[in-house]
Amino acid sequence: MADVLGPIGFGAFLIASLVLGVRLLVLARRTRKLPELAIGLNFLLAGAFGYALLVAAESLRLLPAPWDGRASFAGVTAISLGAALVGLFSRSVFRPESRLAGVALAALCVWLALGVWGSWVLHVLRDESGLGGWLGRWGPNLGLLAAYGWSAGEPLHFSVLMRRRLRIGMGDPLIESRMRLWGIGTAAIAAVAAVHLVAQLAGRYELPPSLVGVVSLLVLTTALCEWLAFFPPRAWRARFAPPAHGPS
Repeated sequence: MADVLGPIGFGAFLIASLVLGVRLLVLARRTRKLPELAIGLNFLLAGAFGYALLVAAESLRLLPAPWDGRASFAGVTAISLGAALVGLFSRSVFRPESRLAGVALAALCVWLALGVWGSWVLHVLRDESGLGGWLGRWGPNLGLLAAYGWSAGEPLHFSVLMRRRLRIGMGDPLIESRMRLWGIGTAAIAAVAAVHLVAQLAGRYELPPSLVGVVSLLVLTTALCEWLAFFPPRAWRARFAPPAHGPS
């Protein structure tokens, strides 16, 4: 099952990240808005570039030493930058005036930077001991879990609030569905980080075959949900259009 789900899930995620990233950056060029820029760069850096490097270096083992370690470090760096950008997106969209959110974003960025340093020690210097090796093992996934957990919680919270308004005839059901889809897709990425952390706690720093299928389903969920959230096709939009009323 993992042999079938892996290429489908990972391939869909990489393609969706690349296309969404480009489309959002084109939109950001037109709107000159920070959220579009931040999330577009997130898709390209973390989804298309960083994830592809990690899969090539660590899962498929396509690169010989020492290039495998350098590719892993580059992948971790790109994914960490993407996590910082998704945190910036969450803060700028949902809590732009919150000082606490600003402090949380700063703390997240510091932790992710420490994880990148640890990745250099672990993957390039090949040193598994000391603080650097520990941060290389645990820093990136903990940072991703925090960043994407935050980014999932905000839209899901607003989705709940919007559904309450919809019950009394207020609000836009399409916007509510897009909030919910973005939250679900981002929560799936947080779940991927959690799966990796669970494997590490069990002493497995590479995913066992039993968990590859789980991760594949999660990234496939992310690809589908993010596509529908940001660029829903006409058929999807039609589901939420108000019913047409004929002449009385």
